[in-house]
Amino acid sequence: MLLIITAGRDSVCAGDDCLPHMRAFSIAVSCNTLEVLVAAWRACPLALIAGGEATWLIDIVGQQGSIGVMAQQWSAPRLIVPPETSAQDLFKGSEKPSVHFRYWGQSNPDEVFEAVRTNAPLPAWLF
Repeated sequence: MLLIITAGRDSVCAGDDCLPHMRAFSIAVSCNTLEVLVAAWRACPLALIAGGEATWLIDIVGQQGSIGVMAQQWSAPRLIVPPETSAQDLFKGSEKPSVHFRYWGQSNPDEVFEAVRTNAPLPAWLF
């Protein structure tokens, strides 16, 4: 069985608004969270920032809070959900499964992840 998921991301500058960032893709319900995120990144690539230090919050639309953080300088995301969580469980109860990458500027991704992990206020958004 397949899920059709929408992936989207914030714009990082005015010139980045020329084309919409929302893209749909399908994935097996048995795929794990990391496989879902890889498919989402392929469908909706994250913008690369000069200086190489973009920080992105990973939001599953319909869930409270972010499930993790991705940083341009990291090779993999850091998640607060178990990476083996199935797509079916990740989007449980969602009528329109969606992943959104929320740009958090060039903030320290370690500090942003720690805030997400502990449910603390996010650090200041840095340009």
